[in-house]
Amino acid sequence: MTDKETRMQTTLVVDNLSPFTPDIVRCLNKLGANYIQKSFSSLTNVTISSNDDNNSSNYKYYGHNPGDNAYINSQSKGLGDGANYDKKNNNDSRDIIDTNNNTNNTLSCDKVILSGRRMNNREINIVNSSIIRQSFENNIPLLGICYGAEILALTLGGTIRKMAMPVQDTISLKVSKSGSLISADMKTLLVYESHRYCVAKLPEDFESLASSIHCEHEIFSHKEKKLFGTQFHPEKSGADGLNLLSKFLSV
Repeated sequence: MTDKETRMQTTLVVDNLSPFTPDIVRCLNKLGANYIQKSFSSLTNVTISSNDDNNSSNYKYYGHNPGDNAYINSQSKGLGDGANYDKKNNNDSRDIIDTNNNTNNTLSCDKVILSGRRMNNREINIVNSSIIRQSFENNIPLLGICYGAEILALTLGGTIRKMAMPVQDTISLKVSKSGSLISADMKTLLVYESHRYCVAKLPEDFESLASSIHCEHEIFSHKEKKLFGTQFHPEKSGADGLNLLSKFLSV
């Protein structure tokens, strides 16, 4: 895909009340990407469809859509997604509910990014799980970040676990396999993490691409579909993170 084709496509950024969502937006602006930023609450019962014709007349914005109250007013910028994270049992997926309702409320996009989140919220789980299932069924590329990666794994049959100690630091990842998000010459990545849960078991047909001393599945992807998860925050990970986001926009 050419740079021009990438810029013409529209990425839906799902804001799950993460303090890092503005950083996702800043990265997309740096990359010259078209995007729509929507709060999770505005996507309840919304059908996500693929925008195959790249028609710029519907839901196409170059940069931030000011009509969606997308930038959150957080006084806890220093808190990572793990600050008040999932207060639930290990491998718990009771809040993962399939809500693929048939509605006329449709939003078209070419790709989806699921942000992290600050604390457990059943409605956030329901909305994100629905978007994941729709992306899976409609072959829409999706990137889940931190919580987004965990809900991706849980929705499609994987599990998560509570870590012995939360991590909130820049760490090194060891690349085990190259792929759409990782060049063949990249052996390590420096990334920023902030979480206390991590993906323990991948869903069927997913594979791990990178690991760390903290988590076995730091980057993972579906073997055939363009579904990706990063346990870390690429939007807070400097050049390596920006490169990964750029590659996702090009898949």
